[in-house]
Amino acid sequence: MRNGTFSLRPRGLWLMTSLELRQRIRSVRWYVALGVWTVVLLGIGLLALAPTLYTSEWGAVAPVARVMFSLQMLLVLFAMLLVTPALSAGSINGDRSAGTLATLQASLLSPLEIVLGKLFAGLLTGLAFLVLAMPSALPLAFLGDISVLYVVRVVLMICFLTFCVTAIGLGLSALTQRQLGSVVLAYVLVFGVTVVGPILWGTSMVFLHQEKEVTTYYTEYTDYESDMDSGVCTAHTETQEVFRMDLSQPVLWPNPVVMLAETAPSPRPDSSLENIDDSDHLDALVLLKTGMREAASPPHPADHNYCSPQDEGYPTDLGHPTSFPVWPMGVAAWGLLALASLAVAVLRVAVPIRRLGKGTRIA
Repeated sequence: MRNGTFSLRPRGLWLMTSLELRQRIRSVRWYVALGVWTVVLLGIGLLALAPTLYTSEWGAVAPVARVMFSLQMLLVLFAMLLVTPALSAGSINGDRSAGTLATLQASLLSPLEIVLGKLFAGLLTGLAFLVLAMPSALPLAFLGDISVLYVVRVVLMICFLTFCVTAIGLGLSALTQRQLGSVVLAYVLVFGVTVVGPILWGTSMVFLHQEKEVTTYYTEYTDYESDMDSGVCTAHTETQEVFRMDLSQPVLWPNPVVMLAETAPSPRPDSSLENIDDSDHLDALVLLKTGMREAASPPHPADHNYCSPQDEGYPTDLGHPTSFPVWPMGVAAWGLLALASLAVAVLRVAVPIRRLGKGTRIA
């Protein structure tokens, strides 16, 4: 049996996946929940666009549609993070407690086929929320003049995160004896990277700062009775307390919201939270991405420039802060943890098992 632990046949994989899907969706409450989810998303889109269509011109619809599309994708992400751990984190130890896992282990199915079948079933079940969100999200993307590439990036990122959360849940269900314990651990992990990580990053401001000599540029007006739109840009060198939030940025790398925001269009090189406008196709994800890129950049002279480009003596050699992408590190962290969890699940399902928890049912 050891030689067949990692054997994989399409027939065995399909058999295990179909069996898991039939067990998951046989409840009527599941269909009711999906139906309510679809109606709620459609209602949110209509309630947001209806006042705009009624009171404004057609050109005002696009900004509202873009914002609603980004908010709906965030809502889909949160729904996936809430539902997927409950579906996958109790899969293996739940079958072991019910005595059905031993039947699967005694069949011709390999441990890899059993684990991947459960993985695909959990993935398809979790992605049902994304599929049912498309009838509402795609019209919003069309009205908001959102590029197809942007939509594809958002969908792929949600699919990737669903895959990783499902795989990690399977690994936890294989390691723990009780179904409740593995589900709680999965929710603790999701809560930690989604909520606790940003809190830790925000509180790090108290510790990550340093005194540094900084050149700050201010606008000075010589004649206040003349045109206030024109002034002289003056440099002032002083010692200031500079916050180094970029040093604690790694705690936000695996944050699902930050990773989803990374799929938004890249802002202009000179864009910041102060000068971003509608030409950047403003939405919630663009704002999050701009803020994270700005926070992840080390202190730069351009951060202390408060002059207007029309001012006399405006500095032209400051450059722009470096924009560091966050998503590669997040994808690597989630991907490695998901693959390790799958490997653990396969090894724990393989028979004979050397160690079994006290009081654990075999058949």
